[in-house]
Amino acid sequence: MKRRRFTWKAIFLFIFIAPCIYDALRAQPRVYADSAFAPSLATMKKYVIIMPDRYSPSRRYPILYLLHGWGGACQDWTAKTDIKKHVDDVPIITVMPDAENSWYVDSYSDSTARFESYLMNDLPKTVQEKYSVDTTKQAIAGLSMGGYGALALGLRHPKKFKFIGSLSGLITVPRDIDARTDLPAMKTLLLSLEKAFGDTDNSFRAEHDPFVIYKNTPSPSLPYIYLVVGVRDGYPASIPRHHEFSDLLRAYGAEYEYHEPPGEHNWQFWDKEIQGVLKRMRRVMRF
Repeated sequence: MKRRRFTWKAIFLFIFIAPCIYDALRAQPRVYADSAFAPSLATMKKYVIIMPDRYSPSRRYPILYLLHGWGGACQDWTAKTDIKKHVDDVPIITVMPDAENSWYVDSYSDSTARFESYLMNDLPKTVQEKYSVDTTKQAIAGLSMGGYGALALGLRHPKKFKFIGSLSGLITVPRDIDARTDLPAMKTLLLSLEKAFGDTDNSFRAEHDPFVIYKNTPSPSLPYIYLVVGVRDGYPASIPRHHEFSDLLRAYGAEYEYHEPPGEHNWQFWDKEIQGVLKRMRRVMRF
C-alpha cells in the first residue's frame, strides 16, 4: 500500500509540478549582452538583446534594430530607459548594436570602419543563426545619431525593412556638416563626421543623405517612416530640416508621420517617445 501511495504522488508530481520546474530551468534572461565576430570590422562586437516573453524557437518573431546616439553604446537603451518594460507585451526581438561614433556608415576615409556592412550583413546573420526571426517583419529605429542611422540604413536598404523610426534624428547630417565648423565645442563630433563622410563635399555624402536617397525607391516600396523631434530639441537646424523632409515625403507619396511634441534632446524625451514608435510599428507590421 505504501508503494502505491508513493506511485500516485510521483505521478502527481510528474504531471503538475515537473513542467513548471522544466520551464523555470529552461528560461533564459530576457535582457542580456552578447558578442560575435564581425567580419566587416575584423573584430568582436558586443550587442544587447531583449527577447520576447515566452520565446519559442517554433515561432518566428519580428525584429527591431534599435540604434544608440553619438557617444553612446549598445547598453544605452537598457540602462537609460525603460525599454524592457515598453516591450514587455510586444512579441518582438529587440537588438541594440554597438556602432561607436561611426554614423552607421562604411567610413569614407577609414576602410576598416565598415559599420553599415556590419549592421546590414554581419549582425543580422549572427542573430538569425541564433534566434527565430521573421525576416519579412524587420524594423530599425534610433535616437539622435541613431535616428539619422535608422533613416539612412532604412532608405538605403528598403527591401530589408518595413518600418523606420527616428527620434530626434540628426538629419542635418551629412548635408550641413560644413555649417558646423563654427562650433568649437563640437570638435570631437566634427572629427567623427569627417571620418565618416569626408572632410569636403563629395558624392559619398549625397549617397548617405536622407533628403536624396528616399528618391531611389518608388514611394509604394519605401518603409513606413516615423519621425519625432522635441520642440526644444536644442539643435537650431533640426526642426526646420524635419519640416523640409516631411514636406518632401508627403509630395513623394511616402507613408510617414511626423510628430513635434514638447521635449528636449534627452533621455526623458526618448524614453517617452519610443512608446509611440513601438505602437505604430506594431500596427504597420501587423503583429
